[in-house]
Amino acid sequence: MSAPTVHLPPEAHPLDPARWRALAVLLLALFMVLLDTSIVTNGLATLQRDLGASSAQVQFVLTGYAVGYGVLLITGGRLGDLYGRRRLFLLGLAAFTLTSALCGLAWSPLTLIAFRVLQGLAAALLFPQVASFIQVLFPGPERARAFGLQGTIIGLGIIAGPLLGGLLIDANLFGSLWRPIFLVNVPIGLLALLWAARVLPESKSEQARGLDVPGVALLSLALVLLIYPVIEGRDQGWPIWLLTMLALSVVTLGVFVAYQRRLMARGKTPLVQLGMFSDRSFAVGALIAFVFQSSVLSYFVAMSLFFQAGLGYGPTQAALLLISYQFAIVVASLLSARLSARLGRSILLLGTALLMVGLMGILLTLNATVLNYQGYELIPALIVSGLGFGFVIGPLQTVILSRINPANAGSASGVLATVQQVGSALGVAIIGVLLFSHLGTSADTVGAKLQPGLTQTLRATKLPASAVEGITAGFTACVHDRFNQADLNVVPVSCQPSGAALPANLVKPVGTALTAAAIEVRREAFLSALLFTLRFQLAAYALCFGLVFLLPGNARVMVRPVTAQKELTR
Repeated sequence: MSAPTVHLPPEAHPLDPARWRALAVLLLALFMVLLDTSIVTNGLATLQRDLGASSAQVQFVLTGYAVGYGVLLITGGRLGDLYGRRRLFLLGLAAFTLTSALCGLAWSPLTLIAFRVLQGLAAALLFPQVASFIQVLFPGPERARAFGLQGTIIGLGIIAGPLLGGLLIDANLFGSLWRPIFLVNVPIGLLALLWAARVLPESKSEQARGLDVPGVALLSLALVLLIYPVIEGRDQGWPIWLLTMLALSVVTLGVFVAYQRRLMARGKTPLVQLGMFSDRSFAVGALIAFVFQSSVLSYFVAMSLFFQAGLGYGPTQAALLLISYQFAIVVASLLSARLSARLGRSILLLGTALLMVGLMGILLTLNATVLNYQGYELIPALIVSGLGFGFVIGPLQTVILSRINPANAGSASGVLATVQQVGSALGVAIIGVLLFSHLGTSADTVGAKLQPGLTQTLRATKLPASAVEGITAGFTACVHDRFNQADLNVVPVSCQPSGAALPANLVKPVGTALTAAAIEVRREAFLSALLFTLRFQLAAYALCFGLVFLLPGNARVMVRPVTAQKELTR
């Protein structure tokens, strides 16, 4: 039975500052969830060594969370509409805190994978409630400001994860190695849970009339069939069974849409109100969010690989190189609400234009500095990119959800979050295919380019010609095998010592020459691959820029204060 509609209690009145306290705890929980999507990346190598995990199991530590998170997002939003957003938020937050503790205490690779799946499911319960609460707690002008703050937290969560992960792992508190990257969520989660229980009002949709269980099953199946092969395809070599899963995901999604239409025709409540897509702001905005999100996480994956695998930087050092991006996001997100009220959709044009300019600056800088890159050279371009990101992420949420009936806020937020999650997974998969396919070709080219110099260096050591020829041929074979395999951490047979004895006085100079050549190949190959893949991000931002023109002219937040108030009950 639906909760009765009542007037807002004093602490939830639109003019009362309690709604900002509620937003603070919502954003704290949001930060914790977003932090967990990126913090793990810096701990994978340490985790693999400590638990004795295989490369495939380490991949599942990441993908298990992503799959669990992606499949339940829309359902999580729908459950909030139906049973109460406060209730679902508290349940998701408690479950996320518990599963974070279990991840930190995991005793084997399989238990960690299982707990990560559960952690993703918990995140999917609480994440959609954040946007839903913003939608019903804040009137139009304030809603833009609230979504701007949400954009700030999204940016901080994306950037702070690798940095915090690197610091915690390097600190090795009490010999705990990788475990603090999960256990850090426990005190934050408990604080947020106690705080949320005090300040969050209950909120639900009075029009919700039951959960569409078949719809949940169909959509979850479609997303699993899509996300799993997208994430695992490159490492598995895209076998037929994964391609079949992708095809089946499209078929299953079609069945889901047909079923939702059938329910609507019969006057029943579907999981997703397909009518939302008839609103141009939501439909075009969701497409922009999909394309935009496909370029965000994949950008950091590519940059992290370049800094760590290519240049040999440590996790903390690599994360610090992007700190200027983080500060720019904070500044832009705080300014975005005020600017979006004046500029309307034009702020999205400004943001995507700055992203393109910043990314072109990164491409030009890396080309100019070539292999003498020190880190500070990218700061101006990163600041421009960060400003662009901040001017997009908050206002875009406002534009997408501005004309959605608050009764459907949970469903709309869940759909939007799912679109973004799928976009991230596809973006990372595309970047993986582009970067690693180009990496092998680049390494072969660089290896061939360095071979004459290596030959000359070896000859200078007075090695016999036959020995020089054998060593250079072995070096070329090692380069090819090393950079054309799925797991770069595996040392191929061609790169292992051959056992051929060298004169004692030549072991060091020969080893030094081979090490220098190997470092040069790695740096040049990763630089070439990065420059190649960053063009994907540039194309994505250009597409977003063009799509903004399809939004309703000068789109701004539409205010529905009375309807929003009726959504809040005690």
